[in-house]
Amino acid sequence: MKAYKLIGVLMIAVFVCGCKGNKDSDKDTSEMAHGSYNAEKNLVTVEPLERKTFNKQLICNGKLEAQGKVGVQFATQGTIAQINVRDGQKVQKGQILASLDKEQPKRQLEQARLAFDKAEMNLADRLLDYGYTLADTAKIPAEQKRVIYINTGFIDAQMALENAERTYKQCDLKAPFTGKVANMRGRVYEQGGQFCSMIDDSRYLVRFSVLETEYKFVSVGQQVLVSPFINNEVELKGTILSINPSVDQNGQISVTAQVPGSDELMDGMNVRITVENTIPNQLVVPKSAVVIRDNMDVLFRIDRRTGHSLWTYVNVLMSNTTHHVIEPNRDRGADLNPGDLIITSGNLNLGDDAEVVIAK
Repeated sequence: MKAYKLIGVLMIAVFVCGCKGNKDSDKDTSEMAHGSYNAEKNLVTVEPLERKTFNKQLICNGKLEAQGKVGVQFATQGTIAQINVRDGQKVQKGQILASLDKEQPKRQLEQARLAFDKAEMNLADRLLDYGYTLADTAKIPAEQKRVIYINTGFIDAQMALENAERTYKQCDLKAPFTGKVANMRGRVYEQGGQFCSMIDDSRYLVRFSVLETEYKFVSVGQQVLVSPFINNEVELKGTILSINPSVDQNGQISVTAQVPGSDELMDGMNVRITVENTIPNQLVVPKSAVVIRDNMDVLFRIDRRTGHSLWTYVNVLMSNTTHHVIEPNRDRGADLNPGDLIITSGNLNLGDDAEVVIAK
C-alpha cells in the first residue's frame, strides 16, 4: 500500500514540473514573437557631388632608353691589372674604372724624359753658337729657330715625351660622365680593349605609340606619367619631346618623352605611360560609387527626406584610373544635382530605399 502511495506522489511531481516547463517555454516563445526586430543597418561613406575638372587619360605601353649610353674602352694596349667598379655601380665623371699594368709605360716615360733632357742640353749648346740662350728663343727668327730645333733633335724628343706621357695616363680608364657601369667585359690579366658600357641615368627617353585617332590627344611639351610594370606605386612625371609626323603600317604614331632618372628605372625597362588632358565642369565621382544593377550603371545617393538610399541610374561618359564622369540616365527618369550626397562605399549589396548609417 505504501508503495502505491509513493508512486502516486512521484507521478504528481512529474506532472507539475512538466506543466511549469511548458509555461516557461511558452513564455520564451511569446517573448520572441512579440519582441522588437532590429533591422540591419548599412554603414556607408558619402561625398557631395560636384562639378570638377576631369583628367582624361590615355594609357600606353612603352620602353625606356637611357639618353646617354656609350661603350668605354682602353685607348692603349696592355694587360688589365686592376678593376675598381662593378656592374650597376654609380660613378662620377673622371673616376678611374680600371687600370692597365703600368710597368712598361712607366719605363718608356722615364726614357722619354731622359731623351728630352739630352735634347734640351744640345739645344742650349747650339743656341750659344748663334749667340742666344734658352731664354732668348722668342727673339730668334722663326725659320732659323725651326732649323736649330730640328737639327738638335729637340722637336722629336718633345713629341716622344708627350706621347709617353699620354700613353701612361691612358693606362687609367676614366668615366666619361657621371652615370652607371653596365655590361662589364674586362677581367684582370686579360688584354685591354672594350671594358664596359656607361649609362647616363640622370634622365631617360621613353618611346611609345598612339593610334592615329588619338593624335590630337598628345602634343609637344605635354606632361606624362611614367610607371614601371614591376612597381605601379612608382609614378614619375615626364614631358613629351617629339611626335613623329608619320603614321606606320599599323595606324600608329611614334611619340618620344623624357623622364628624370630614378633608382626605380633601368635602361630597356617596360613602362606604362599615362597621358592626361583636363576637361572642366564635369560631374565626377569615384569609381567605387558606380555599381551594376540590372546590367546598368547605378549609383546611390542619400534621400534627404528619409535619410535612406536612393537608387539612381547613370551613364558613364569617361573614365580614368580612379574616377568616372557621369550624367543622369534621363531614359530611366534619373536626376542628379551638385550637392547630392553620393554613397562611395558600402554600396555593393545595397538596395533602393535602404536604411543607411553614414560613417564618420
